[in-house]
Amino acid sequence: MTGLSARLRQQPAALVHRLRTMAFFVRQDLIDRYRADFLGVAWLVLQPLITIALFSVVFSALMRARLPGLDPTFGYTVYLITGILAWTAFSQALGRLSGWYRDRAALYNKLALGLFAPPASVIVSEALVYLVAMALFGLFLLFIGHPLGWHWLWLPVVIGLFLALAYGLGLSLGLLEVFIPDIRRAVPIFLQLGFWLTPIVYTVDILPQGLQQAVAWSPLALALGLVQQLVVFGQSPAWPALLGLAAWSFASLGLAWALGRRLQKAVRDAL
Repeated sequence: MTGLSARLRQQPAALVHRLRTMAFFVRQDLIDRYRADFLGVAWLVLQPLITIALFSVVFSALMRARLPGLDPTFGYTVYLITGILAWTAFSQALGRLSGWYRDRAALYNKLALGLFAPPASVIVSEALVYLVAMALFGLFLLFIGHPLGWHWLWLPVVIGLFLALAYGLGLSLGLLEVFIPDIRRAVPIFLQLGFWLTPIVYTVDILPQGLQQAVAWSPLALALGLVQQLVVFGQSPAWPALLGLAAWSFASLGLAWALGRRLQKAVRDAL
């Protein structure tokens, strides 16, 4: 009983230590990202602002692509930017996590860092960047008269599941990349394929009938479709799609946890 009580008392201290470690890595991640830039952290605002302005000019004034049921001037612009911002958060998180352990081998050799908590800082920092981008995008939507409904309250849930998917997949790839360095070069290729196989610059209904169902139920299409449903079309999330995304996300987290438990000693020895 005494041993159990001691372990229970240690749990809050261990949790605080993990949170402090994660906060350190989040802070360091944001600092390192803009350290060498002349404008520094101002790029956190400038990058999404330039993206929004560029797509607004190109697709509303020059190309004028149209989607049924949306404003003929800015409808496609809203659709495109919504997908691009969500995809950027996912792809950045996945790409950086896939090389996490090898990139920080020196730290793992010096400090007793966990395999799971420190990499979560990538997800937190990407979520913060996405939050800033969506705040600016929201101002743009208000400016053009696009409605911002209560459906936006679902956005943190959907993006949270999307980034959980990136965390699980990225962690699994990062663990394997310690032993298979080729993964680092393969990830950008697969991300490029994922971008074009996901309805971001097009709608799923333009695909051949045989591909529509396969694409529509991929985890990437489920996530992007839900975000588009909330932001672009102002609709509540479809429960089958939301549950499907949750299933994919939890499966990816389970895979990362299983790999981490199995490879923990081998990863530390390899680093």
